[in-house]
Amino acid sequence: MGLLHIERVTRLYSLLAPLLATLACSSTPAPTAPAPARAKAANLEASIERALHKSRPVVIQVDPTLPRESFDLEGVKFVGTDNGPVPDFSVESYDGTVFESEQLVGQEPFIMVFFATWCQVCDLKMPVLREALATLGPVKTIMVSVDDAETWPHVAGYLREHQVQFPVVSAQAYPRFFASYNPFQAVPLVVVVGKNGGLVDYQMGYSETHLERLANAIRLARSVGPLKAGDMDSAPMLEPAPAAAR
Repeated sequence: MGLLHIERVTRLYSLLAPLLATLACSSTPAPTAPAPARAKAANLEASIERALHKSRPVVIQVDPTLPRESFDLEGVKFVGTDNGPVPDFSVESYDGTVFESEQLVGQEPFIMVFFATWCQVCDLKMPVLREALATLGPVKTIMVSVDDAETWPHVAGYLREHQVQFPVVSAQAYPRFFASYNPFQAVPLVVVVGKNGGLVDYQMGYSETHLERLANAIRLARSVGPLKAGDMDSAPMLEPAPAAAR
């Protein structure tokens, strides 16, 4: 055996010696740890397990566009057909946010924004929404995507691209709600509801005047007085809506 080989073996042994000593010690039964130490170790192990569980990727088991309510038009109330409160609804966004009409209508102003990732006119409308809210401050906003199962996977990226961060509801999952607030399935569509629960504006399509119009609608939604039966001004429309664009 050459000197160089002996030198290498000696160096390798010097590196492995501490590890071998540790393994030898571990083969000897260790004394039982006191109860507090065992409890602390158990808590640490449980914390690590929870952390590992949270770090695992979430697997989506259910198509978010599958209907979650029956599509029965009997008894459906269409928004804007009277001067009373807007139609009832109960919808849940993809991130688990629940929107209940009984907690919103007549309690605070809010906005519904119907859009689709394939809608080029929506690309013009999103900056209007973003600028209006940046100027006037936050308003409860419900994004409603009309995308089907094929294009739904693009929704999150689409909203990131337009710097819009609000919970997203699938219109396909709530057909009665969809029919009630957007019977023509038009996009883009912005529905502004006042703090009194009445319809303030129904803004379809896109126009260069829509930024000012949306800003005025939000101001009115925050200040409008209580609804009065038979009062034609209780749910004002700011101006006739332009033709819908798809």
